[in-house]
Amino acid sequence: MIVSQTLPGYAKEWLADNQVLCYRFHNLTIGTVDAWATDLIGEFNGWPPDKPWRLLLDIRLRGSIVSTYALRRAREIARMRPELPGRLSVLVASRLAADIITIAIRATTNTYRRRAVFVNEALALH
Repeated sequence: MIVSQTLPGYAKEWLADNQVLCYRFHNLTIGTVDAWATDLIGEFNGWPPDKPWRLLLDIRLRGSIVSTYALRRAREIARMRPELPGRLSVLVASRLAADIITIAIRATTNTYRRRAVFVNEALALH
């Protein structure tokens, strides 16, 4: 695991021998979401076309819920680079959070990348 960047609102790391990009959120304030979105867009645009996209978002947040602003920004990014296949795992703290995020994921059309929600990190990474 390589932690390449830690900001007040999130940490960015590479997992599974640098095959999975991971963002671990501490909060989802507008400032954090905007900083993350800028960073993720840069990673996404620079991702090699011959390498499958692998992303893990850890949004366990110690009981907080995801804001509509964060969901909107995530949807914008999800529409980018439809030619790039890949997978997204979202790690949440509870079954309720999983249900909310699953509904949000289903509301965004994206047939080119598989997306799933987990409450267990090992399963999310697998």
